[in-house]
Amino acid sequence: MDEKKLLFSARDITKSFYGTQALKGVDLDVYEGEVVGLIGENGAGKSTLLKIIIGVQPQSSGEMTMHGKPFAPSDPMEANREGIGMVFQEQSLIVNLTVGQNLFFGHEKDFSHLGFINWNKMYEESQKVLDEVNCGNINPRKKVLDLNFATRQMVEIAKVVNVTKSGHDDQKCLILLDEPTSVLSEQEVQNLFTEIRKLTAKGHSVIFVSHRLDEVLEISDRVYVYKDGQNAGNMPIAEATEEKLYAAMVGRETTTEYYHLDEQGKAEDDVVLETRDLGLSGVFKHCGIKLHKGEILGIVGVVGSGKEDICSVICGDLKPTSGEIYVKGKKVSYSSPSQALDDGILMIPKERLVEGIVRGLSVAENIALSNAEKLSEHGVVSKGKINAQADEWIDKLRIKTTGRDAELISLSGGNQQKVVFARALASGAEIIILNHPTRGVDVGAKEEIYELIRNVVAEGKSVILLGDTLDECIGMSNRVIVMKDGLITGEFDADADNKPSQVSLVSLMM
Repeated sequence: MDEKKLLFSARDITKSFYGTQALKGVDLDVYEGEVVGLIGENGAGKSTLLKIIIGVQPQSSGEMTMHGKPFAPSDPMEANREGIGMVFQEQSLIVNLTVGQNLFFGHEKDFSHLGFINWNKMYEESQKVLDEVNCGNINPRKKVLDLNFATRQMVEIAKVVNVTKSGHDDQKCLILLDEPTSVLSEQEVQNLFTEIRKLTAKGHSVIFVSHRLDEVLEISDRVYVYKDGQNAGNMPIAEATEEKLYAAMVGRETTTEYYHLDEQGKAEDDVVLETRDLGLSGVFKHCGIKLHKGEILGIVGVVGSGKEDICSVICGDLKPTSGEIYVKGKKVSYSSPSQALDDGILMIPKERLVEGIVRGLSVAENIALSNAEKLSEHGVVSKGKINAQADEWIDKLRIKTTGRDAELISLSGGNQQKVVFARALASGAEIIILNHPTRGVDVGAKEEIYELIRNVVAEGKSVILLGDTLDECIGMSNRVIVMKDGLITGEFDADADNKPSQVSLVSLMM
């Protein structure tokens, strides 16, 4: 890349959130007129870096440059002025406005005189903006609502190019594309790639973030791999293969002691939960899953694969649009999580602080949230029973707290998670869905939680696990199901002495 001019550079970027390090000294270079692919597992740090670049949040340390000058945007508008724009996965266009109105939204005063907007002038300028990205065939007077998704994506790109030029016609822009192809058809993807190539031919550059490695290999000039907030690889596309990228993404393989593999038992033959041809329109379809008694079933997939949505359907948060659910052989239909809980199904949510606990309540009160009826006498919840139950679970799970009356928010992350587990176990649920159960807790607390999960299934309960990492899911599960784009693409036995490789799973996820 020596013959090209360096457009953007990031050096030794770190970012910490409440003691957790999301980025640990990452680097990134982008040259004029190139597409840089950026890949990594969920939680690898890709989105965090993009937010730093666009000015949504500052880095904790490290430096960036743009056009050879120090670059530290305080907000996206400042990033725009310096020549950087971002097309988010969830599009930001206002669909009931025209293309031209969207392109100059917030800048209408540039076309107003005596309080009246000169619409003809705005649409003339809109046409010039569209021509800049070789999209002159898009009618600027047409409503966004009437455009297909791929065309909307190009309008987003045109808008970004326009706001980043800041009146400098020769300014080269850096466009950040976050999962731009996630809902596009194959033909729409190819159309988008054609327009990206036209942009780079003009000297503009693109950071292309995607979970689809075949697309990264097709459109990128170079590719960076991030893992656990660190650089795990950086290679020109001519040297990259899917196998090399898989290996760089997954890194180490499963370890035995950390996940208590010596305690992994065999699932029983009894099927406690089954889905048949289950679907949720636009999200997932044709999903058939069986969960056995005493089994940990891991489900893996990237963001948008449908894995979390299928669990939300099973626990009653969402209503399926097709298919059937059976619990212990009985066909069921839920319109709320409370109905699912009546049948012994409970989900421990990913966002513990938002969905899993009530901040202002005590440890004892939080443990009682899912079984208040069992603690009632003549319709009144017994304080004595609440306290006795709390003391039992604090002792059983070794919850570190000043006492049952301590506010839950005062506990460490790991101990908060233990309280959430106590609530699930006290509820009597026999099917427990664990959505990222170790997110935000330290290594020591993670190992305690893994031991707790082993104890739960040893008692005959069954677990569906959405792990924080592939390693976690493989290490803890008896079987692993892989999902991609709303479909089940693979299933692996994961006996303690015969775990599937991470590369095998990633190859079906991406």
